[in-house]
Amino acid sequence: MNNITLTPINSILERSLLGSDISPSEAVILLKQTDPETINTIRETADKLRQKQAGEVVTYVINRNINFTNICEQHCSFCAFRRDDSDEDAYWLDWSQILEKSADAVSRGATEICMQGGLNPKAQIHGRSLPYYIKLIETIKQNFPQLHIHAFSPQEIQFIARLDSISYAQVITALRDVGLGSIPGTAAEVLDDEVRKVLCPEKINTATWLEIITTAHQLGLCTTSTMLSGHIETPEEQITHLEKLRQLQQAAHKKEYPGQITEFILLPFVGQDVPKPLRRRVGRDQPILADALLLTAVARIFLGKYIPNHQPSWVKLGLTGAMEALNWGCNDIGGTLMEEHITTMAGAIGGTCMEVETLQSAILSLNRPYQQRNTLYFRLSSGLNTTEKSIPGYQSKIG
Repeated sequence: MNNITLTPINSILERSLLGSDISPSEAVILLKQTDPETINTIRETADKLRQKQAGEVVTYVINRNINFTNICEQHCSFCAFRRDDSDEDAYWLDWSQILEKSADAVSRGATEICMQGGLNPKAQIHGRSLPYYIKLIETIKQNFPQLHIHAFSPQEIQFIARLDSISYAQVITALRDVGLGSIPGTAAEVLDDEVRKVLCPEKINTATWLEIITTAHQLGLCTTSTMLSGHIETPEEQITHLEKLRQLQQAAHKKEYPGQITEFILLPFVGQDVPKPLRRRVGRDQPILADALLLTAVARIFLGKYIPNHQPSWVKLGLTGAMEALNWGCNDIGGTLMEEHITTMAGAIGGTCMEVETLQSAILSLNRPYQQRNTLYFRLSSGLNTTEKSIPGYQSKIG
C-alpha cells in the first residue's frame, strides 16, 4: 500500500478514535476501499469505537414478530411478502390469532412484540383505519400489559393518516396513548428519492419518512433506524442515508426531544425470491458478506457517537455472518423473533426463529459476555452473563 493512500485514511480513522465526526466525503472514501490491509484497519477502528461507545457486552432481546397481514396495496420491487386480497395465500390474522401468538411469546419469555404488516385498505373498524390499529395494540396490552409494543413503520403511520385524513401527530398520539411503546425505523430502505423511485415508487418519500420519525421523537416515542443495502444504491447514497440518520439524532439531542433513535440495523438485500426485474438488475440472490461488513464498520465510525447501538440481521446474514459483524462494530445480536415472514419469503437463509441459548452460545464463542435487554436498551437481570450495569441507550447524552 502506498503512503499517498494510507495517510489520509489513517488520519480519518485516528480522528474518529479521538471522538471527531468524520465527514460524508471521508466516509465514502472508507467505503470504497478494496485493499485487505486497509479494510482490516477500518474494522479494527470500528471495533475499538464499539468498545468505547457500547462496551464489551453483546446484548439481545427476547421478542416475537407478528406480521398481521400480507395483503398490501403497494408493489415494492424488493418485496416477496405482499399479496393481493384475492390471492390464494393472502392472510389477515384475526384477534384470537393475535392473542394466541402474544400468549405464546409471553410463555417463552418475550418482553417485546414487534408488529408490522402490509398496507391493507380493508383493515378498518367502522370505516376508519386508526381504530383497527388501536385494537391491534389493545388486544395485546389489555391481556399482557407487561409487553412492549414495537410497531408500525413510518409507512404504516402515513397510510393510517392518509386514509383517515388526519395528521401524523394525531395517529402517533392515539397509538401511544393506548400502549404503543416505540416505532421501527423500517420503510427507510435508502433515503434517496432517486433510489426509492426504483425500489419502492409507491412508498413515502425521504422527507416524509424523516418527518414521521421526528414527530415520533417529539411525542416521546423512541424509534430504531435501518438501511436496506446492497442492491442498486451507490456508496455515496449509502453515506447520504447515514448522514440523514445522524442529523436526525443530533436534532433529537439538541432540541431535547423525549424520544430518539435507539439503534441502527443494517439490512442487506436478499434477492432470491423477489420480483424478477430487480432480481435481474442486482444479479445475485444473497448478500455479499464482505460488503455488508465494511458498511457495518463505516456505519459505526460515522454514527456510533450518536447511535451507539448497532445490530446485524441474523435473518439476512445467517448467524455466522451476524457473529462476524460483532467484530466489525456491532454490539447487539438482535432478537429471537420466533417467526419471520418478510425476509424469509424473499429467500433469506438465516431462519425464522433463534433460541435464546443459541444466541448466548454464539456470543460466548467470541469470548464476549452477553446480557438480555429490553426494547429501549435497558439491561434486564435475567439473561445475565456480565458484571456491567449500564448500557448505552435512548437515554444517554451526546458528549
